[in-house]
Amino acid sequence: MTLKNKKFLYIFLYLLSFGQVIGTLILINKIEFIPMINNVILGLSYLVFFVLQIFSIYRILNFKFNRYLKFLVGLILIGLCLISMAYIPLAFAFAGKDNRQVTYDDEKFYILDVGWLDPAYEVYRKNFITMDKLSEDEIKDTFADLNKIEDEDTREILKTLIYGREGLDDSKAEEENQDLEDAKEKKEVVKENKEEVLKNFEVSDAIKIENSDYGLLEVDRAGARSHWFLVKISGDKMEFISELEDTSPEASGSMNEDGTIHLEFNDINKNKTTYISKDKGRTFEKIK
Repeated sequence: MTLKNKKFLYIFLYLLSFGQVIGTLILINKIEFIPMINNVILGLSYLVFFVLQIFSIYRILNFKFNRYLKFLVGLILIGLCLISMAYIPLAFAFAGKDNRQVTYDDEKFYILDVGWLDPAYEVYRKNFITMDKLSEDEIKDTFADLNKIEDEDTREILKTLIYGREGLDDSKAEEENQDLEDAKEKKEVVKENKEEVLKNFEVSDAIKIENSDYGLLEVDRAGARSHWFLVKISGDKMEFISELEDTSPEASGSMNEDGTIHLEFNDINKNKTTYISKDKGRTFEKIK
């Protein structure tokens, strides 16, 4: 490589040190990484900035030019480096994520404080190395029983998100909690009834969902329509997970590495209907 090309390379590396910082901030703004990955990316970016700055400034100052000009260039480059190394951590601090975790029904969630001066919380469901933000309704439906959460601070944050930021008086909160308990009891009764239905079937009756311990069980059929349960298979036992609307009799399913369940149904005319679940089969969204 010629001397001229080397000079361009070192100048490029100097500019690249700033470009990768900007690129990192854009990346983590576009993709919701889980806190640990998010913060590791920020830390690596700062390290890369430091290394590229030191290396490129050292090489640039070894260029052969007037010593007074070299002094001026060195002063500017080192000054920019010091200023940047002071302000970049500040920018990264606002882009960082606190690692407040909560495990609920075998799923991991993150609660992030996205407020400026006053706390403002958002809840995310872990999805491998990324996470999905929960809406207000999803938060309320997901955390139906706050008594399952041991950490008091986390429980209070979720209670505020569910009952409103203005908060509820004690009587209202108690009423809401009682409603949730009643709903939970009704849900348990329904589940018990479903478990009774499962006693009429064997594990071999279920259609295995690929790459998982789940299965589809046809519990009733009327003409060209079938009634399906999603079950979890453990040895020779089946546990009721959810109930699908009446659909076609020919069924198959698979699970992705991230835990997403895909179901496909075909009627007698070969018309296909597909469903997807991102919450371990508790709810399904009809795709087509």
